[in-house]
Amino acid sequence: MYFPVVSERSLTSGPRIGGALWILMFGIIALLPVRGAAQPAAVVDDDTSATLSLSLDETLARAQEESFPARSAEATRRAATARKRQSLGVFLPRITAREQGLFTTDPVNAFGSKLRQERFAQQDLQLGALNTPDRVDQYGTQLEIEQPILNLDGIFERRAASDAARAAGHKAERTEAIVAFRAKKGYYGLLLAERRVGVIDSALAAARATRDQAQALFEEGIINRADRLAAAVRVSELESRRSEAVARRDNAADQLRVLIGLEDDVRIEPTDSLTRESALVGDVSLDAVNQRRSDMQALRARAEAARQKTRSRWLAFVPTLNARGTTGWYDDTPFGTNGQSWTAGVSLSWSLFEGYQQIGRAQEAEAQQQRAEIALEQQALENDVEITSARRDLRAAQERIDQARTAVAQAEESLRIRSDRYAEGMARTTDLLQAEATLAERRLAYLRALYQHNITVYRLELLTEQSMTR
Repeated sequence: MYFPVVSERSLTSGPRIGGALWILMFGIIALLPVRGAAQPAAVVDDDTSATLSLSLDETLARAQEESFPARSAEATRRAATARKRQSLGVFLPRITAREQGLFTTDPVNAFGSKLRQERFAQQDLQLGALNTPDRVDQYGTQLEIEQPILNLDGIFERRAASDAARAAGHKAERTEAIVAFRAKKGYYGLLLAERRVGVIDSALAAARATRDQAQALFEEGIINRADRLAAAVRVSELESRRSEAVARRDNAADQLRVLIGLEDDVRIEPTDSLTRESALVGDVSLDAVNQRRSDMQALRARAEAARQKTRSRWLAFVPTLNARGTTGWYDDTPFGTNGQSWTAGVSLSWSLFEGYQQIGRAQEAEAQQQRAEIALEQQALENDVEITSARRDLRAAQERIDQARTAVAQAEESLRIRSDRYAEGMARTTDLLQAEATLAERRLAYLRALYQHNITVYRLELLTEQSMTR
């Protein structure tokens, strides 16, 4: 229903009222409680936690140092390095020291114990002493050394451990890149949520002004009750949307807090603004990406480790050569040194058959090697598809930003025209409310376009592991 046009005659008929008096009357009407209309609700912030202001750079620094994925990847890298260090056993000796105590009346042990202690005497050769000896106490201090000489399977096992440690290092680098991308995405997600609340606040302020204006016009009899209620309903709708937007903002802040490993109960407040990143996207060489990217290097190192593991399993059939030496001091008191002796030797061992265990382990290693090579090929193909898709999405995001900016300007101009017409009584309340709603949606669409553009740029940086922003 359009508003009736009030003629100049109807305004001048009857007693004349000064302009100042009209302004005073409308001001009093605007301040009066509106019966049947929703009142502005006070916004109560239930979150009493402390606030932590963070820039994007500060967020990235915290994420690299404190995020759970980064710390876990670093622990995995240290574990792989420790396994590589363990493989040094194929070259280095094993040294063992022990102290043993022996108490016996067994003829053989008693005879040997006295010999080791160098206490054997002439009377110990008597038949009675040999058959039923008295209790003999023996303490032995021994030092044993085992030195690997040739263990081909162990050599290739060490190479596999070295490649696995290198793969874990590249995997940690990739995790850092992923954490940085997620931190940027979370930070800009929080910025988007903050700006969404701001846009809704602006729309809510305009809707409340329209509601108050509609109430005043209803009191004047210019509009009907349906138009007045439509303005009140719009305010209630925006208040509900604001509550939802505030909840989304708080959830985004909590998610970012978990992402950067911030265990304190604080509310993150971003200090940067949601602006368009200046992207410098040139030609991307897929071959260069596959060679440079840390996860591809990790996959190649993992495949090489699998190959070395396969060789190690098959070389387990080759004989191994090791040396061993033992020296000891023996006495009837702990750590005594009355008797001393040593033993040295070399052993050549060859495992001929273990019930298909060795063959099964070798075949399993071959299958793991094939699996690692397939994963490398698959990731290379996925990189091609993902990079092409990201470049396509970036072009679309740039177009959406331009389109959304134009739509915002058009919606602002449309709202200005409808507001002027509404003030003159030449437009409906629903038209004005629709224009306000359209402007709010266009502004939100522009913010989403900025967010999607920036996230696409960061995703392309993650896929190529090279900076594309100024």
